[in-house]
Amino acid sequence: MALDELKEGDEKVEVGEYTFLIEDYLAENFSSFTIDYSNNWLRKGFTVIPDGRVSSC
Repeated sequence: MALDELKEGDEKVEVGEYTFLIEDYLAENFSSFTIDYSNNWLRKGFTVIPDGRVSSC
């Protein structure tokens, strides 16, 4: 996840007051994403999870 500007091959998605840019191939392969933020001793930062699925690793 990063700050960026709309480029060719990006899809613009607005959720409430937030605007997200998603590369076309990701938008085609995943219908939704969950954005999670953790702030603990083990992990700090954002995680983007496609379709609400979590890796088994």
